[in-house]
Amino acid sequence: MNEPIYHRRFSLIAPAVTEIRHVLKHVLSGLAVLSDDLDAAGLVITEYLTNLLRHSKGEDETIVLLITRNKTGDYTLEVIDNLTPYDLFACNESDWDINSGILVEGGMGVELIRHYFPKAAYTSKRSKNHFSIPLTQGKNKPKAVYVDDDLAQLALINAYLKDDYDVIVCQELSEAWQAITLHDVQVLILDYQLQKQTSEPLLTKLNGSDHRSTLSVVMLTGTDSDDTITRINRLGIDDYLVKPVKKIRLLQSLERVTNRVKAFEYQIEAPRSIDNYRLNEGFNAHLFGSIEVGDGGDFFMPIPNQQNGFILGDMMGHGIQARKESFAIKGFVRGFLASKPNCNELLNTLNQALYEEQLCKNSLVTLLAGYVSEGHFYWLNAGHPPPIVIKSNGTLSELAGVDPLLGLSSEHQYEVYSVSLKDVLHILVYTDGLFDNRETDESGLLQLKQILPNLTLSQSEFASTLWHNSQVSLTKEIDDASLIVIN
Repeated sequence: MNEPIYHRRFSLIAPAVTEIRHVLKHVLSGLAVLSDDLDAAGLVITEYLTNLLRHSKGEDETIVLLITRNKTGDYTLEVIDNLTPYDLFACNESDWDINSGILVEGGMGVELIRHYFPKAAYTSKRSKNHFSIPLTQGKNKPKAVYVDDDLAQLALINAYLKDDYDVIVCQELSEAWQAITLHDVQVLILDYQLQKQTSEPLLTKLNGSDHRSTLSVVMLTGTDSDDTITRINRLGIDDYLVKPVKKIRLLQSLERVTNRVKAFEYQIEAPRSIDNYRLNEGFNAHLFGSIEVGDGGDFFMPIPNQQNGFILGDMMGHGIQARKESFAIKGFVRGFLASKPNCNELLNTLNQALYEEQLCKNSLVTLLAGYVSEGHFYWLNAGHPPPIVIKSNGTLSELAGVDPLLGLSSEHQYEVYSVSLKDVLHILVYTDGLFDNRETDESGLLQLKQILPNLTLSQSEFASTLWHNSQVSLTKEIDDASLIVIN
């Protein structure tokens, strides 16, 4: 029987596709799955989940994402549901050709899956459907840094780990810090009591850096006294082991804490973000990407006042650390709107706070606030990518109206820009990851023309198809990406 590595239940709703893509990117990367398999898994699971959404009843349906490891060290990725069986392999009638280069919403199914995973399977048993694909573990081992001033102990732990980890051994805390900053390290193993000092200074430095959000820490100690263990726990470590430690105990600890960091740091503790927000005058904002699931540095905030607008922000950075930085901005915005429920002065006030370094001293943020009123779309823009308008005749254009980043000057006054909504089918507001992740020198407009859906689609279908078409391989997702389609 395969060993379970990751197991989590998701509601079968559109935001789950984005959240599951994030999970796959970080969990499978942590498991050293081959890059080609990682990218193919992201593409195939996105297509499969899109198909499930299309054929589900839409009433409190759930799915389970399961990753298991077999005896050879390779993995199986499985999606389990209790819907009415719908065998994609038997029911797909599309004549879509994978070599055509044409994106077809929901029509790529079997051809796409079979191309990347010939051994993919769909079975139904005990009222549950199982869709599974095999994944191959890569040759690159995860990196571990081990710090100890005892040469015999360094040799012993290296011998324990060398088959499963690329071990960097260090006798000094400064060496360890250099290794962490120069290499993509997954786990740090620290001897607590060194000859000249404890390892606390390194942990303090680490806890104040971006590295801690993606690095697991296991502490080794020669004593199991309550005082020592209490002190170690206060340092925010993931696990501690008492010397002498057995090989199997050490490996179990490392596997547990590294998988926990890779998987559970991307699980959302806050309530799920909305995926559809109603603006004034019958317009809707369809939300996709990081803002759907509250992940990373992109954030969406509704402005439920007479303007009934929204804010889209993008913190510099990616993942958990950027998400933490965004909390300060969102807290400030909530406080401002509570006392002055009008977004027209928000950027000027926030700009002053950032200029005086009252918050976010070590990060940058772009921010766009928008709302609909009297047949016009109004927006304020602090260094954010310009909105894109799609008119009924099919023309695309970027809206002029971008002011500087927040916090650069206390003198600048942010302007309110507007555009008439006459003959406008869609307005796109997005974070720069939407196009930057595509690794091309072409402008956003040229990239958009290549993935633009049929304009005759319904408003919601157009929005979801555009987001689907914009997805890139998981290994190319260098930045958080979010999209708002207003129509």
